[in-house]
Amino acid sequence: MTTILSPGSAFATECREVLHIPTANGHAIGATLHVPLTETENRKSKILLLPGWSGPRTGPAELLVQLASTLAAHGHVVLRIDLHGRGDSTGRFETCDLDRMIADAETALGWLQKHVNDCAIQPFPSEGTGTRIVVGGMCSGGNVALGLAALRPKDLAGVVALSALPFQPTRSSDFDRRRRWKSFKHYVVKALEPSTWARLLKGEINVERVKKNLGTHEKTTGGERNLKDSVRDIEKELLAWKGRALFVWGGGDEEASPARAHFEKLHAAGFALTTRLETITGANHNFYARAWREELGTLIASFCSSA
Repeated sequence: MTTILSPGSAFATECREVLHIPTANGHAIGATLHVPLTETENRKSKILLLPGWSGPRTGPAELLVQLASTLAAHGHVVLRIDLHGRGDSTGRFETCDLDRMIADAETALGWLQKHVNDCAIQPFPSEGTGTRIVVGGMCSGGNVALGLAALRPKDLAGVVALSALPFQPTRSSDFDRRRRWKSFKHYVVKALEPSTWARLLKGEINVERVKKNLGTHEKTTGGERNLKDSVRDIEKELLAWKGRALFVWGGGDEEASPARAHFEKLHAAGFALTTRLETITGANHNFYARAWREELGTLIASFCSSA
């Protein structure tokens, strides 16, 4: 049974409702539903938004909140969720792997299909409206979205992947090199800030995490479990999915170019009916600037309206 934590908060172009969605294994998924302030018959797709690996459903600097509001303003009903052990979702962060995240996304998909009217705001009181479902994700959330499309190919009209990288088994050593170089530049900038040294002296910086980011790669060795890998061959399964896909990267993200080339090859091998690969000039991995976010919102709203 859905638990309504905060019913019907009104905003300029939408209402929001904070929820707990139950899972089959006894956990709860923290979620926020965005419902546009439009006539019911004008409401369009149902959209599921997924955060990255570590963060809550707000996304980096509230990116997913802003995108959800933009999409609601265009007539879409949007559900943002916390993945297992993150944000308001129950569970242990350190034991959650990619497949567990995909299972949470599948639970949220089922809720959008069958129980969306259990909430105080009833987005679709009549049958046959808002039948299209698009799932989108930020960074690793994009991989979760793709994993859900492979698992439920007939239920998703579209997938939106933001700053997504290839799945772990297909990543080359070039990705490891680029990621370490990206981390190195990030830490150099941080080292020039006096506040960083103050935090270091107070013991507020995880030095071991910094060493790990600079000196190791994400692939494991010696039989160690890689939480970011799946027991499934997701990219192979994706060849059977014939929905529409939108990939967006920032032009200032060093990992964007090889990631784009990888997904171009995947589409050429049979993935998706249509695949759009877009780059926002100058944008970084998390699209921090307002202009980048506005361009991103326009791209996604246009895609979801035609998915």
